[in-house]
Amino acid sequence: MKSMAFRIVVCLRNTLEALHGAKRSGLTGALATLALAAAPLASLQAQTGPFSPNDWPPTINANATVDYTVLDPNAAFNSPAGWNNVLSLAGGGDQTYSTITLNGQTGDQTTSTYLNIVDPNYTQFADTPVIDVLLQVYGNSFLYNPDGTGKNVDFLEGQLNYLTGAPAGTIPPGANNGHWNWMLLEVTNAIDAKTGFRYLGDTSYPQQTGGQSGGVNSGTLRLEGIGTGLAVRAIAIGPQGAFGSSNQVNVFASAPVCAPEPDVNLTYVDFNQKVTNNLIVINDVNLGETYETQTGAGPPDDLRTAIYSTSGLMNFGILSNYLGQPCNTPHTMELGIEFYDDPSMAGSTFGPSQYATDAQGDLATYTGSPYTMAGSGKWLKVAFYINQVDLEGAGTSPLTGGPTLIFNGAFPMIDRVELGVIREGTNALAGQIPAPDYRINPLICDTNYGYYAEWDPHDGITNNLDVGTSGGDQQMVVQMAGPTNDQRLAEAPAPGSGNNNIQFALLNQAFGPNLQDNSHVSMVLTYYDDPALAGAKLAPNAYYSLVNGTPTIIGAPHAPYNVSVTLKGTGKWQDAYFELPDVNFQGVNQGPQSVVRFQTTPADPNNKDTGDIFVSRVRFDVIRPCGPFEGINMLQPAGITAGTNANVNVQWFGTATLQSATNLTGSYNSVLSITNHQANTYTEPTTNSANFFRLKYPPYPPYLGTNAP
Repeated sequence: MKSMAFRIVVCLRNTLEALHGAKRSGLTGALATLALAAAPLASLQAQTGPFSPNDWPPTINANATVDYTVLDPNAAFNSPAGWNNVLSLAGGGDQTYSTITLNGQTGDQTTSTYLNIVDPNYTQFADTPVIDVLLQVYGNSFLYNPDGTGKNVDFLEGQLNYLTGAPAGTIPPGANNGHWNWMLLEVTNAIDAKTGFRYLGDTSYPQQTGGQSGGVNSGTLRLEGIGTGLAVRAIAIGPQGAFGSSNQVNVFASAPVCAPEPDVNLTYVDFNQKVTNNLIVINDVNLGETYETQTGAGPPDDLRTAIYSTSGLMNFGILSNYLGQPCNTPHTMELGIEFYDDPSMAGSTFGPSQYATDAQGDLATYTGSPYTMAGSGKWLKVAFYINQVDLEGAGTSPLTGGPTLIFNGAFPMIDRVELGVIREGTNALAGQIPAPDYRINPLICDTNYGYYAEWDPHDGITNNLDVGTSGGDQQMVVQMAGPTNDQRLAEAPAPGSGNNNIQFALLNQAFGPNLQDNSHVSMVLTYYDDPALAGAKLAPNAYYSLVNGTPTIIGAPHAPYNVSVTLKGTGKWQDAYFELPDVNFQGVNQGPQSVVRFQTTPADPNNKDTGDIFVSRVRFDVIRPCGPFEGINMLQPAGITAGTNANVNVQWFGTATLQSATNLTGSYNSVLSITNHQANTYTEPTTNSANFFRLKYPPYPPYLGTNAP
């Protein structure tokens, strides 16, 4: 993009120098000719954004070969006759979208990781070295990092095993303005050394199958780097220069002036305690939002004062602009409802309904799952997360507000409502969950959801865990492997497949449904430390996580969980321990559930088969944050470190009984019992004596699985 601007400036400078030289020489004819030549360039330079979102930028070249789509069904763009209205978006998996209206105009907003553009005419770019991508995007905070810098944008070109990333730079400053903006990105269409052809437009790939459009996952160009929340209204693809220059297009209107967001993130009202923090429940028959109050609600041992809807709809008003003003940036909101899970109402549902997407009052409808009452007979705290909520509210004026709440079936008793904003950027509360004791699925704290699964075919164990499904970039084999004196059935990347991924499938929803809060999972993999693969690595890689309530694929664990094990070539079976703190069980390329996809790194980068590591046993333990199984991590390694005065410290995580003995075979005596999900330390009071330590856990409930540890 900088080079394009440089060429325009140089061209103009050369023209002016020629004009100046002609004038000095008295060549009036040359002056007139050069002046005419310079006029169109000056006109082109004069056309600089911000441009209206109601039509294509005036800098477009109507004669260029361009494919496009306008995602707003109500838009009336004047598209050049030679342009082709053929683009679309590839959906499914990690590329999903929902319709959204912002500032009175409609587009598609990403609800997962990628935006994948489909161009059925992709072969026309086979000889195009640089491709311009013109987008009309909504100016929101999803375009920027928490520190305010623009996110890095990349496009993925090519097909499986023939892929390359094409950097498109960073999002320019100023686009977080609450307007629909035109944005121009430039993509290099490099030549693939394997084929001799450019990545985009090449039809020689052996992976090319029906339904593909020259790229991955049924698309052509996959936009990466922005992720969830990118809202797009129009897309056009053409050769370099088809839409003008980035210096012309990437100029944005100013954002409205608004007071800074306050350093608070939570409002609430509690009818049982008769307290409120700047939140009310609206009770207005004219709005169809009514409720009544009842005393003595709930189970006999926990009676409370609560309200219940009499209209099937609730709405909440925020007093005194406590959480901010409608002109503030829309954020993810957490709506917490504490309710009586009445056994007579089992099967009834409730959840968010409508909410404002901008200060103009445009509304969207919650697309997530409602909560289904189980009839536990207890007071429960359930959380809903709603993305891109504006404080304009849905009919709450002159108060600010969040989402409405709708009921289907019976109307439960509600004693407390909490409404919070997940702050971003430099706000003092950025990233904090406003009401962490409310959960998407409160039954994780009081249910028969399991917490242990194991696959060990050598010992005939398939405890709610089995081999994964081969396909795409995770082709796998299961066969005998290991040293000659200890052969075991094991799984590895398929030799010759060109990929280095392995996957294991969770069975029977052993850890509960996908609709639950992120889980902290420990895992142990038993792998063959093959001498021929010394230097290869094994590590957790892609997995699903809920980011502010939205399922999102995490490409690799973040620090400090981004660890791997390196093969040393001992010729023995070894164990590798890993943890992931934020797992959602919606599987990556593995249905219906999995924990994580593992990736191997070849010992020789030029030979992917040197990463075909065999795994013979897999164990998962979900470390629950609450309930009867709180903090149990049966797979953890206990730590022992030297203390002061010649004694030792023992460290472990969560629920366990620490036992000690003076010799390895026992007998062991309990010295400390802990029930929590925190890190723990025990200091041995005696000194200069031999002691052995072990952790004892509660027995695994037999109704949760077979072959318990």
